[in-house]
Amino acid sequence: MKVMFVETVEGSGSMGDVKDVKPGYARNYLLPKGLAVPATPHAVARAEELRKQELERQQVLDEHYHELVNRLTEKPIIIGVRVGEQGRLYGSVNNADIAKNAGEILGEDLDRRRILLGEAIRQVGIYTVQLRLSPKVQPHITVVVVDEESPDGVEAAAQLLLNPPENIDPVVTADDQAFQENSEENSEDSVQGIDTETESSSASESESESESESEQGI
Repeated sequence: MKVMFVETVEGSGSMGDVKDVKPGYARNYLLPKGLAVPATPHAVARAEELRKQELERQQVLDEHYHELVNRLTEKPIIIGVRVGEQGRLYGSVNNADIAKNAGEILGEDLDRRRILLGEAIRQVGIYTVQLRLSPKVQPHITVVVVDEESPDGVEAAAQLLLNPPENIDPVVTADDQAFQENSEENSEDSVQGIDTETESSSASESESESESESEQGI
């Protein structure tokens, strides 16, 4: 069924577009909600005017979106959550959580569907997340997930992740230590084995030289 969109429907069509859509989609959704009208000659004659209106509207929106992007990229979005062993979260951080925290920064609601998060975040760390505010405005923002019970607070915990101190000693676990000790023992055994072989080789050479001298004396 051919319709003309009188409102922009994301993923389907922009205002003024004339398209063929499935009859059920048109009758059950687009037409009842006033998002589109049948593409009659009279309706199609208005298409150019509607497209111009949509272009102007989108330009205004994009300007607003660019302002939002500037505010969201000034500093990372910090989310404090409950954290268990090895930095794993109790639960997860999803696009709704990111949208909520971003909305608090912006002072206005942000639709969670604007947050393009493939999989929920389940580990403490720094993440780059894409936003889709419009076809032309799709920035990337930084999200930092930290332990909400960090001794110095979530802000300090986030800064520690973003700017780790230099020359920090790595954390050595019991398994790491055992592996290191085994490696050192194996290394010592190898050196001792080499020394033993060297001594045996030297002894054999000395015996050969002695025998040779005895033969010459005879």
